[in-house]
Amino acid sequence: MLLALGATSFCSQADSFSDQLSVSQWVAFANNYVSRGVSGSSNEAVVQGCIDIAHDSGAYVGLWGSSGDQGGEIDWWAGYTLPLGSDYGLNVQLTRFYYPGATNHQTEGSVTLITPWVEISARHDWDYGHNYYELNKALPLADQWQLLLHAGYKNYGEKIYQPDHWAYDKAYADAAVKVAYDLTKQHRLFAGYSWHQDNDRSHATEGKVLFGIIASF
Repeated sequence: MLLALGATSFCSQADSFSDQLSVSQWVAFANNYVSRGVSGSSNEAVVQGCIDIAHDSGAYVGLWGSSGDQGGEIDWWAGYTLPLGSDYGLNVQLTRFYYPGATNHQTEGSVTLITPWVEISARHDWDYGHNYYELNKALPLADQWQLLLHAGYKNYGEKIYQPDHWAYDKAYADAAVKVAYDLTKQHRLFAGYSWHQDNDRSHATEGKVLFGIIASF
């Protein structure tokens, strides 16, 4: 009987914990995989997918994957979001970037300040010493339309190959603008433009047009 009561109590606690979890999943098809201004798929089309599990406490974990011409990419992360009043928040996250068949895997820590006007992030790569700083803003437009703005700046910890060029400069800036349209609650179209420029402007790469569709479930 004691064992039965113990099992019942454990199950009740487990049910209570699961009631506080939310799961989000999506699959995307895009003409290019661009991260921080640089193509991670050699400008080829990709299929991507993601699952994120969040707890009411603010803790969360996630898994993301993308196809690619050199084996693709798989990322996983864990983090925590702390509310700071009703309009602000502070997010901390640890992410592992894994590239099947390669050896240049990376572990990155990040801190993000969430405000009503913009999200401000600082990221550090512990494997290569890179630092990345970014601003992100989502602006709702009429009906199902949304404008997504991004600006970033990266300092290299050491010379590292990027798919578009050899990044001999110690830093570069990037920016992107996208427009998203919600076809339904589960389907979103997006299109935009991404650009990046090295510090000395001698290794500038042309901008990239982006478009695709995201299906959530």
